[in-house]
Amino acid sequence: MTTTRPPAQTPHASLTALAPLATLLILLLLEEAVVAGTARAASFADLFGSRLSLIRDAFATSVARSLPVTAASPGFVYTFDPATGAYERETAIAGQLYLERPDPVGKGRWNATLNYQRVDFDAFNGADIDTLHDVRSPIRDPTTGVPFTVPLLGLELATNEFTASATYGVTDDLDLNLTLPVLESKFRLRLRLDTPNNVTVPCQRAVCTFRDEALGTGDTFLRGRYRFFHGDWVHAAAGLVLRFPTGNEDNFQGGGVFEVAPLLYASTRRIPVGAGVHVQPYVNAGMNLDTGDVGQSEGRWGVGLDAGLRDRITLALALLGRHQFQRAGSAEAFDVERCLNPPSCTERGRAPLFGLENQRPDFYDLSVGLRFNVWGDVLIMYANVLVPLNDDGLRAEVIPLAGIEATL
Repeated sequence: MTTTRPPAQTPHASLTALAPLATLLILLLLEEAVVAGTARAASFADLFGSRLSLIRDAFATSVARSLPVTAASPGFVYTFDPATGAYERETAIAGQLYLERPDPVGKGRWNATLNYQRVDFDAFNGADIDTLHDVRSPIRDPTTGVPFTVPLLGLELATNEFTASATYGVTDDLDLNLTLPVLESKFRLRLRLDTPNNVTVPCQRAVCTFRDEALGTGDTFLRGRYRFFHGDWVHAAAGLVLRFPTGNEDNFQGGGVFEVAPLLYASTRRIPVGAGVHVQPYVNAGMNLDTGDVGQSEGRWGVGLDAGLRDRITLALALLGRHQFQRAGSAEAFDVERCLNPPSCTERGRAPLFGLENQRPDFYDLSVGLRFNVWGDVLIMYANVLVPLNDDGLRAEVIPLAGIEATL
């Protein structure tokens, strides 16, 4: 008798990474990875085996989108003062580090930044990706018919992200920014399989470990901002972000696809609330369009609040959201065939690998940070933490950020 499982709910381009194919675990080890033994792989993707290219590509795209890129907005901006006929620096410092302000840096001005972030991916849909296991009804290898269980599949990906960014004020209302991350990535895969006593496969009753490291550039960003409204209370600008696939997709350092993001930025003027203290709210909204697969595009938004203290330091809070248009693949993308009466496997059913459901993800993050004027109205230092607020999709631990910028 054959037992079937109702369709799962609904995903994410992230860990289609872990398995739309029933042969994931066997192929993973029985192809290039096991043959290579302890030899260094040409790329992280090689650890997945050549027949798993679709899974590899989905993982790479998700990782690339999950590596945060700081806003192009400088802490200092300059505005033209008709009374003096010169550009004067606004006294307040912008605090937001992941939300854009609508005000450009100022005509003829340059802003340069360097920052560092540490991104440790640790979960998918709330499951710890370093300790995944599937020891329920054995999975049936469709090629050999051998049933097996997976006491351990562990994935670790840690990225040190160093980012250089430069912004130039083209006019009073237009500036352009170029941003290039450099990524140092470390990837580790651990696997253990269990099969019937009369069948022997690699990594049976012992954990196989494969690891690699990579250093390279990430995807390059070209960003523009045009302020189209400059009222007494509200400022507004249109933004355009172009993402060029310069990162190595096989080492999970780039998404491998050209993306376009039209956005809107708005803020009020600074609002005094006490001696030496002011607040300023921000709103960003738009879309990130995947030119390779429109269904994998995302809606993006953010709301934030700055609290400036005596024009020297500004604290910032922001809530950030991302919403993928469609799930990646079918609702049953993680389902595998199982043996309900091993080892004969005359009765079979289907259930998701590692209990993972393939759902469309929504991402919510809290950003908490500050900017501090350290020297001569020119040099600013900043720090921030990005805290995940939900479990959808591929997620990292709390992401720390530190950086320095200069406006000339």
